[in-house]
Amino acid sequence: MHTGPSIEEDIPRDDGDTDKHGLRPTVQHDVDDLEGARSKAVFNSKRALWAFLFLCYSTGPASSMASTYVSAAILSAANLLGHQAGSNKRCSHRGTNISCLVKFGAGEIDYNSYTLYLRAISRAAEGIVSIITAGLADYLYYRKTMMMTSIFLFGALALPFAGLTGRTYSHLTALSVLYCLLTTVGGIYTVIEGSYIPIFMRSTGCFRDSKIAGFQGERTVWYKGVSVSVLALVSSNVGGLTALIIGVILVYGRGSYVKVGYFNYLLAITIAGCITILFAILGQCLLPSVRGKEFDRTKDKRPMLVPAKNWFRLLRNAPRYSEAFKLCIGWVLWNTGYSNHLQLIGALFLQVTGFSTSSGVYSVWSFTSVAFACMGSLGFMYLYPQLRLSVKSWAYALLLVNIVCVLWGCMGISNNIAIGYKHQAEFWVEQVLFMSTSSALRAYNRAIYSSLIPENSEAQFFGLEITLDLATGWINPLVMGVIQDRTHNLRFPMIPNLLLMVVGFVFYWLVDVPKGIEQAKVPLEQ
Repeated sequence: MHTGPSIEEDIPRDDGDTDKHGLRPTVQHDVDDLEGARSKAVFNSKRALWAFLFLCYSTGPASSMASTYVSAAILSAANLLGHQAGSNKRCSHRGTNISCLVKFGAGEIDYNSYTLYLRAISRAAEGIVSIITAGLADYLYYRKTMMMTSIFLFGALALPFAGLTGRTYSHLTALSVLYCLLTTVGGIYTVIEGSYIPIFMRSTGCFRDSKIAGFQGERTVWYKGVSVSVLALVSSNVGGLTALIIGVILVYGRGSYVKVGYFNYLLAITIAGCITILFAILGQCLLPSVRGKEFDRTKDKRPMLVPAKNWFRLLRNAPRYSEAFKLCIGWVLWNTGYSNHLQLIGALFLQVTGFSTSSGVYSVWSFTSVAFACMGSLGFMYLYPQLRLSVKSWAYALLLVNIVCVLWGCMGISNNIAIGYKHQAEFWVEQVLFMSTSSALRAYNRAIYSSLIPENSEAQFFGLEITLDLATGWINPLVMGVIQDRTHNLRFPMIPNLLLMVVGFVFYWLVDVPKGIEQAKVPLEQ
């Protein structure tokens, strides 16, 4: 019984013409294209989606701990080891303009600048690793292998934290090194995770060629991208919530900061690493592999140089994909301001509420921040098909809320102004607005960006976002660290973040989405 066309029937016949080596390049090329198309078609299934969501969930616990508890533990340790400027007195555990110095290299710096400098170092390393990842992940079956390796390593790096309970500079250094490694490795799976979204979108059919019929088709494919992007973020956030619930239980079960210090943070980080590894194993078993493009043996004789060649090739083709580059630049500027604002607002929250009393409150605050992020992205997924707004209107609205939240903190620089994150209630309002809109904007970015990039170059273009962040990602924390070291006021470093978001808004405004979709139909030249 004939059930459908065989592979041979799908491939154009060759009547015997070969090249000078006796090969049939056309037939082999068609075989590779067919195999790649079939491997991507597998992603139009519930099993593939669930497997992808399991992997997104697996990164959530360790990622959430890295962005909240790791930085809080380092900040707490630095506060305990530091001393007040001009004396040997211990640093105050509470205050909005704390003058507290801690050893860093051969000198001393403000203890808040310590974490900002660590972020600058880790972001620079993350950018370098992302260049290599983005340059190789689109080939053969490297995508899944590289992602799984990074996730298992990410979880493993979280395991040693529970043992670093000594109140010494050697333990502070170990915490700092692990933090930098976690951030660096996180860049690998972030690049590849994002590259799966356009694969899911194309598994349902690409954008239509007709511009007249294209609008409805584009909205359908965008909604697929929005849904996968949102569900991926929610899965990761639910993983983070799992770890944060454990953190809350530890804080209220084992004792407050006064009894056990920041050691609850360390134990929660290790438990999160175990959860990451466990669910990564499940995702490894379920997620299908997707075949990427073949190496061009005539040009890529040295595979180790492929990432660098691909990067220069991508930059050379920037005018051909101008709209994707505009959106990517705007995304990078916003993301840099967003991520650095999160670090500042977390440190400021600890400072305003007090290190010795805020362990439990900080755990709850961290928990609710992820919960509001889930609500924001799910709300965006629900409202997107309901509201007939233009695609760019979403970006404008979400970005404006982010800008207002950062501007609010800048207003608090003046001692004559009573607001500007000087009261605990302000932090909770900021959290609702900032986290919900930021999560929705991240889902928006990944879905729209996916429609502007050519097929078989997904990881390379998603790596472009992090690679461009190599500049702003490490320079901005460095600038903030210098500002904080001079002012001892965490609201001053918010000014660079505000400027980044405003400039990013301009780039979003310049993007021509329909033009970008047409540009994406042309494959990236090899």
